[in-house]
Amino acid sequence: MNFLAVLLLGLLPAVYGYQCEPVPPGKPGVYPALLERYIVMPQTLRVGDTVIINGKVGNGSVPFKRFTIDFFVGKNVSYYNTVSTMHLTGQYDLNQTFIGDYQPNPQHAFRRDKNFTLLFTDEPTSIKFKVEADGYSIYKDNVFIHKLKYFKENYSTVQTIYIQNLDFQTECYIDCKEEKFCPCKGLGERTIYIGYRVVRYIDGECP
Repeated sequence: MNFLAVLLLGLLPAVYGYQCEPVPPGKPGVYPALLERYIVMPQTLRVGDTVIINGKVGNGSVPFKRFTIDFFVGKNVSYYNTVSTMHLTGQYDLNQTFIGDYQPNPQHAFRRDKNFTLLFTDEPTSIKFKVEADGYSIYKDNVFIHKLKYFKENYSTVQTIYIQNLDFQTECYIDCKEEKFCPCKGLGERTIYIGYRVVRYIDGECP
């Protein structure tokens, strides 16, 4: 019985659609001092998916203090040369938060759908994106801030989440080998958690 129980526990990730892996290490990129990560998901986004990113702004001395999140089309991403269906940046140097999207262009200009005064501090924060048929509903610390309607491309070809200058090296972290698994509570919807040093893909929601 003990062996069977261990065997069944070992099968839980497959049964419940659970995957856990370390967040890719940050690497120099567009701005070498602001480390960036490309997280390639196992499949493209679908209506009903939720992306939750937990972290805090990282280095801000060179060249300026800001962080960026993009939802890029495809897996072979090249910044400024790939469509982003969602572009969010907290720019501390300008005291602004911009939400929009990006179509490659010679000027590397992002479309700004919404401008706010800076919504973020130096404290850890949670940013949630709900994938809906007509756009992304965006929340900060569970408070709704904006609905970004799709421009040309939509969620259906997004497979890479780009994160620039967000720090995930918190005191609290998840060990994928010891993480408890959550049963499936959705109907095909996924929750993608990025934070606490790991990326987790869960069918449904973890309570």
